[in-house]
Amino acid sequence: MRRLSTHLISALATSMLLSLVSSTAGATLIERVVAVVGERAILLSDLRERAQPFLLQIHQSVPAGAQRNAAISQLYKGLIDKLVDEEVEQRAAIQAKVAVTAREVEEALERVANQNGISVTKLLSEAKKTGLDETEYRDELRRQLLQTKLINVRLQGRIRVSEDDLRTHYRRILLEERQRLTFRAAWIQFVTPPGAPAAKAAEVRKLADQVAHSARQGDFSALVRKYSADTASRETGGTFPATQLAQVPAAVQRVLANLEVGQVSTVVAVPGGFAVFKLLEREESTLPSYEEARNELSQRVYLEKMTQARRTWLDNLRRQQHVEVRL
Repeated sequence: MRRLSTHLISALATSMLLSLVSSTAGATLIERVVAVVGERAILLSDLRERAQPFLLQIHQSVPAGAQRNAAISQLYKGLIDKLVDEEVEQRAAIQAKVAVTAREVEEALERVANQNGISVTKLLSEAKKTGLDETEYRDELRRQLLQTKLINVRLQGRIRVSEDDLRTHYRRILLEERQRLTFRAAWIQFVTPPGAPAAKAAEVRKLADQVAHSARQGDFSALVRKYSADTASRETGGTFPATQLAQVPAAVQRVLANLEVGQVSTVVAVPGGFAVFKLLEREESTLPSYEEARNELSQRVYLEKMTQARRTWLDNLRRQQHVEVRL
């Protein structure tokens, strides 16, 4: 009889041992550890339990196959980080003697129900449709309340929102809206001959700078007719059809998004040379004015800064203790 290899003997021994464990331990299941925080192990079953409501949504909205598998994988990665953060926060809460009472959870339940114009019973019924039973929904509320309390203890009072913060945030929203608005513009094109030496390119750029300066002071259409290399638009004042920013090169998008109607741009590098743009008109904005939006902006910027501060605080807490993610 042929000899069994060492690897095969080892495999058989392992199989026999597992069979023995199964027969003596009945239905005992050895769990997979997906993360460790200090001495606390986060199990795969913990992760799957928290994933249930989201898995339900994925199965309802994402086609089966590679796309769904990728969505589930991304969900698990995000949730394991959340579970680690919660464990870190729980430890910080114990140290700071911060806790959430059953009464506070009940008050939060009533508050959420009132905000949605429904009864607590109806709220819990709706939560169950998303995959959260009553206990799980209360646990989620408890976690959110604990997080809020910790933020108030550790971070509140450190967050400052300045006028510059508000104006910068408003400008960002405005530029995002402009990506969707239709506009009309005109240009003056300056061509650099293919293979031209650097000195020639610099000469063309210098002329473009001079024309841009003149365009801010005088007749843009006259300058188009005199200098533009784009023969197709030269006689129409350099105008091109109404379009949206997504239809123009990225470098030109940034310039046009920042122009107000009637303004002339600085010189922009474009394929084959340079250009100067003038914004002729833009679809009207639907945003409220800065002054009208100021209170809402203040809340949004504060929340954004608080979220960033919380992330920094949690990252610091993670570095102070043993955290290992095994998923």
